[in-house]
Amino acid sequence: MNRRLAALLLSLAAAPPGTTWAACPPASGDGKLLAAGPVQLAWRVDGAPIANGVHFALLIQACPADVQLLKVDAGMPEHRHGMNYRPSLHALGDGRWRADGLMFHMAGRWELSFDAELGGRRERLVDAVVLK
Repeated sequence: MNRRLAALLLSLAAAPPGTTWAACPPASGDGKLLAAGPVQLAWRVDGAPIANGVHFALLIQACPADVQLLKVDAGMPEHRHGMNYRPSLHALGDGRWRADGLMFHMAGRWELSFDAELGGRRERLVDAVVLK
């Protein structure tokens, strides 16, 4: 991947605080885009980029706006363990959510998972994050 594309992807995942959200469906400016079934979401880090051993928060835009985000978690499949912390999840309205208290305690490949429910159907959206 060329450096410009890598920089663009990192800037989308770590957009500055105060950046406005687009309406549904989420746009690339809302963060990293994911979809599973009828559920779409965009996530980005709120504040400084993810760093080893430092708590961070995510801002999430879920679509359609009535989707319920049930859980945000992360794990390292190659090591067969998750985070040492359980994040809290807060609804901000209009399909917007905030997850606080995440921490990647070691370098490597992590998988962020977002469990959502829409109309009684559950979906899991997963995204890989590599921490160096």
